[in-house]
Amino acid sequence: MEEGLRRSRDELERRVTERTEEIKHLAEAVNNALDGVILAHGYTIFYANPAFTRITGYSEQELMNKNASLFRSDEVPASFYEDIRKRIVADKAWTGIYPSKRKDGTPIYLQLQASVIEATSVTVFICHDVTEKLQLEEKLRQAHKMEAIGTLAGGIAHDFNNILAAIIGFTEMAIEDVPDRPLVGKNLQNVMTSAIRARDLVKQILAFSRKASYERIPVALSPIVQETIKLLRASIPATVDLTLSMTASRDTVIAAPVEVQQIVMNLATNALLALQDRQGSLEIAVSNIDFEPDGTTWGRVSREYIQITIKDSGVGMAPGVMKRIFDPFFTTREVGKGSGMGLAVVYGIVKDLGGAITVESEPGRGSTFRVFLPGAGDAVKDEGKQASLVRGNEHILFVDDEALIADWGREALTRLGYTVTTVKDGRQALEIFSANPSLFDLIITDQAMPQMSGSDLCVELLRTRNDIPIILCTGHSETTSAEKAEQFGVREFLMKPLTRHELASAVRRVLDAV
Repeated sequence: MEEGLRRSRDELERRVTERTEEIKHLAEAVNNALDGVILAHGYTIFYANPAFTRITGYSEQELMNKNASLFRSDEVPASFYEDIRKRIVADKAWTGIYPSKRKDGTPIYLQLQASVIEATSVTVFICHDVTEKLQLEEKLRQAHKMEAIGTLAGGIAHDFNNILAAIIGFTEMAIEDVPDRPLVGKNLQNVMTSAIRARDLVKQILAFSRKASYERIPVALSPIVQETIKLLRASIPATVDLTLSMTASRDTVIAAPVEVQQIVMNLATNALLALQDRQGSLEIAVSNIDFEPDGTTWGRVSREYIQITIKDSGVGMAPGVMKRIFDPFFTTREVGKGSGMGLAVVYGIVKDLGGAITVESEPGRGSTFRVFLPGAGDAVKDEGKQASLVRGNEHILFVDDEALIADWGREALTRLGYTVTTVKDGRQALEIFSANPSLFDLIITDQAMPQMSGSDLCVELLRTRNDIPIILCTGHSETTSAEKAEQFGVREFLMKPLTRHELASAVRRVLDAV
């Protein structure tokens, strides 16, 4: 019997030793795991492995006896975490993305697996930091969205610019025809101003999607801001008290005027939406400000900046919203009431101009946006009245498949003294020109036409007469640019829609260079 007891004791000791070794190996594996592991009674932590301390920034001692709710993100509603807790209690398990934060408050995202060991009521949490992975996925999604915007912008730009070309062209001539009717002239001028803004808006969309660029020149900010607010006034409710303050003594920056207009228009529109049709105030100011270099936000060069301030007394923003307002497609508005692109466009323009933008806001206390653009001294380009229209008497062949644009080209150039033959088809234009090449002094042709494109027509025209000057026009083209057009002999490349002054100047430049 003693022998049997001894064997049983030895077997028990052997099993205890083996089990102890297994537990040691398991503990060593958990301690060396790349994923974070914590053990908790309910939600009270009694173990955390080194990986979890690395992920969260807490020491093991700091985590002992703390509630696991310590890691909840401040930017996520408490109800989200309460739902997770209920799922763990009910199902004894949960898996998903858990928005969290480090000890220093830095937001992180954890791929979390939670399971309850029913025999001991211990909850095991295993997590992996997927913050960088999610950020990369978000950047990829944004890149795809921006690519989609570019494709859409390019697709509509040509047709929309053709429509605007007709509106601008005929409105301009109508203004000229009513010198004795000032009220009609004023209304037509408003149509003209709006059409020009629509044209610049298309350019802005194309520039934002990297399909077009602007000529940046020294411009004074104050007049552009005032003109933009004048356009906006019609949409400002009577309940909004608008205040303008233009105190900048030096307000010249290097920019395209449309870029400045877009900054002001988008920020002012955002401010009006924040007022939500309630009684409130909107303050817009342009002032000078100096910054000392700090090597971060403002670079390393001390220089003068011009500050555009747009302040509203609207609903304001929570800190979590403020962090995302410049993200493309982020919006707090209902579907159909905002695309989330306005502030992203502003941010892109400001950064591209070498400036910076800040925002101060609190819920219920309004928002203040400050745009800082580097000053350009006093080198303002003279944007005075346009020179008088240059005239001529040469014979021009005008080719465009859009009937309205062909009619406008004939009328606009005829008024300037030219003889004009209009054709709405590239093949027909080639036949007419080939029949008498010396009859024409200049060819103006559209690029996107059925049967024969403008660039193909140019090649054939130059093959017939290699010295014929050609102006190639387009509303938008993915395949043709000024550089490519120059390579096959085009003298000038113009983007539609054109004003009559732009057309007249281009015609004269080309003809006088012959």
